[in-house]
Amino acid sequence: MLSRRAFLTSSLAALSIPTWASALPIEANGELFISAFSKSKTAHYIGAFGSNGQLRWSMPLPERAHAPVVHPTHSVIGAVARRPGFYIDFFNPLSGEAIKRITPLSDHHFYGHAVFSNDGLQLITQENHYPTGQGKIVIRRWPDGEILNEYSSGGIGPHESVLMDDDILVIANGGLRTHPDNDRKIMNLDTMAPNVTYLSLKDGTLKNQARHTNTLHKLSIRHLDVNSAGVVALGFQYQGELWEDVPLVALSSLHSNQLDYLDMPEHVRARFKQYCGSVCFDKSGETLAISTPRGGLVAYWDVPSKTFLGVDNCRDVCGLVATTQKHEFVLTSGTGKQLISQPRQRQITQVNQLAEVHWDNHLRRIDLNI
Repeated sequence: MLSRRAFLTSSLAALSIPTWASALPIEANGELFISAFSKSKTAHYIGAFGSNGQLRWSMPLPERAHAPVVHPTHSVIGAVARRPGFYIDFFNPLSGEAIKRITPLSDHHFYGHAVFSNDGLQLITQENHYPTGQGKIVIRRWPDGEILNEYSSGGIGPHESVLMDDDILVIANGGLRTHPDNDRKIMNLDTMAPNVTYLSLKDGTLKNQARHTNTLHKLSIRHLDVNSAGVVALGFQYQGELWEDVPLVALSSLHSNQLDYLDMPEHVRARFKQYCGSVCFDKSGETLAISTPRGGLVAYWDVPSKTFLGVDNCRDVCGLVATTQKHEFVLTSGTGKQLISQPRQRQITQVNQLAEVHWDNHLRRIDLNI
């Protein structure tokens, strides 16, 4: 009988999918950046660009996607449909081959994000059972897509999740109950209860949960990242008034049920317009970046001291990913720009700008030399 790892290897080999390590780098440094993008209100794609900003590969999508999901060992990337999403399309970004489509459970939809387990044997999705509003974590075997487990997400509206380790999944339960018939209508505005949940993937048990006080119940927890020290960064989207003074960024950990809100200058907080986009730690885990496309900036913090570092200004910026260098990020914007930022040196450089390309909210990096 095949082992789980042998099953994965043989299944992907049958699909002629090479490992990242065996793929020939298409650039000297062997890296790709993956993002969804649009060229118009009806023309949507997933694409890859190199470190020089040139688009190397793209594939059309049936609808607008939100975030890419990258397989940890084999050359597979997925485009997760924007909420309320009903597909994840998988491709080989080196050959352009379409591999597979995953659809949600019956009466469910995706939230725009997904993640592979560290060994690549499982695909983990956040889903909304819209008749009841119950948030679900669904674990499928990769690559055949067979459902292995369904767990409660610990709340309503599980938008994004990240792996803390092989067992613990950290979930941003945004707290917004919606229905795909009118997805932008919040059905529970007065009773919202967003939280960050630490869930065991082995048996679905809740290891920890942190939430706001009741006075901040409209502060939706949407995006997150985790560093190697186990610090979780959270970005919020406030469902109240623009003029209300609420925190927009916090840190969390497995061992505390309290959220540690980060300070920023009021004029910067106001520019966020109550909306955080992507959340990203740098390679060292000591620099935190949070984007706001509505505010046209990326803000940075020093994580050990929890102090504010400054901002980069860029219209409609949202995509963020760490590079192989400490305290360095690649940024993408809805205006087609790709930039490299070194916030501690207060340096930002435009790599390229692609005409007619509107990069979507989230960016991922692939190291072809791993």
